[in-house]
Amino acid sequence: MPSKQLFKQTLNLITVALIIATSRDCPAATLRNATLQIVSTNSAQIVISWQAKSAVPAPGLQIVPDYQLEKSSDFTNWTAFGALRIGAANNQTLQTIDPVSNGPAFYRVKSIVDRPLAKLNQADLSHGELAQADFFGAEFFAADLTAANLTGADLRAADLRFATLTDAVADGADLFAVDAISAVIDFASIKNADLSFANLEATDLFGATLRGSDLRSTILTGADLRFTTLHQTLIDSHTRLDSKWIKIWQLVNNQTTNSIFTNLDLSIADIRSADMQGKNFSGSDFSSSSLAGADLRGANFTNANLRFVIFNDALMDTNTVIEPKSRLIWEIVNQGAVGRDLHGTNLNNAFLADADMRNVNLTNTTMTLAVMEFANLGGGNLRSVNLTSADCLGTIFTNAILNSANFTGADLTQANFLGATTNGAIFNGATFSQTIMPDGSIRNF
Repeated sequence: MPSKQLFKQTLNLITVALIIATSRDCPAATLRNATLQIVSTNSAQIVISWQAKSAVPAPGLQIVPDYQLEKSSDFTNWTAFGALRIGAANNQTLQTIDPVSNGPAFYRVKSIVDRPLAKLNQADLSHGELAQADFFGAEFFAADLTAANLTGADLRAADLRFATLTDAVADGADLFAVDAISAVIDFASIKNADLSFANLEATDLFGATLRGSDLRSTILTGADLRFTTLHQTLIDSHTRLDSKWIKIWQLVNNQTTNSIFTNLDLSIADIRSADMQGKNFSGSDFSSSSLAGADLRGANFTNANLRFVIFNDALMDTNTVIEPKSRLIWEIVNQGAVGRDLHGTNLNNAFLADADMRNVNLTNTTMTLAVMEFANLGGGNLRSVNLTSADCLGTIFTNAILNSANFTGADLTQANFLGATTNGAIFNGATFSQTIMPDGSIRNF
């Protein structure tokens, strides 16, 4: 795991400007959106100024960083220049004068958020630029950290109970012994972080990425780990993890002790790139799981529930025991179905996003609840196809034959029907938003 010091070196700032013996302004954006202004005066002095800005956008709690100007003559070796500027007000202009201007010089300013043991309970810190911040032992009870950038931050022993960190980024953060009981951390990125000895009981980690993080002695009992990425994570005998997710962890980290995974709940899980070769999954529930990139050669899926499974880039061979419908779905998403005759086929509950199905024959095919996002069905024959409640976000139907097709309740957001024939097609309850209709008009209702 990269050290905290390495993250400070690579992610801490910032702004750099080359000064030569001419009078000029040199604005440049910094990590926390400050702007460095550099002007040479008539007395050959260099005036460096910037505006202090809160790391948290309004209307959130205003946290103005401390600033340290640094100078270099070779763009490699940097030394502090001037005093650390502490306690500036939001939008206050800070200024430092360099009396020596002979020869080229480089300047940069570090933006430092140093708030150990801070009392931030219920604070609005959403969208805050808090990378590398020192929040050791800080209190964030029920705080809003939605979409906050906490990359490399020091959050050791912090109180994050009931806090919201949806879409937050905390890659490389030090979360040792953090208390995050019942926190909402869905869709967050917490890669290569130290979560050892953390309490994540009943935490919502739906869709979060924990890849490469240290989960040794971590409490995850009752946590929502649906679609959570557990690849390359570390656990030990003291990690408290529900049995379902122990099995998922074993699969994605190639730590299986046997080949029998029968009659298990492996649903709604991120099982991408797992080595499942030769294993027995008979009767197991994989519904809505991602097996993208997984090695399924020789695996046994007899009577397994494979509804909505993602098979993109997965490996199968003739020794893979799997129902014909799922093998067909695998073929479509990996080999395409251009010009194929699939009339009358059952593709209900199929995940066919991004599939190339141009000129396909899908007459009388049932595709109820199918996920067709951004699939290309251009020029296809879809006469009497049943796409009831299908997800057709961005699906291409250009020049397709859709006579008597059933789109009842389908999501047709951004779908393209340009040039398609839709005589007798049923669109009851369908969602239209930025949908391109056969005549080229845009429908939004």
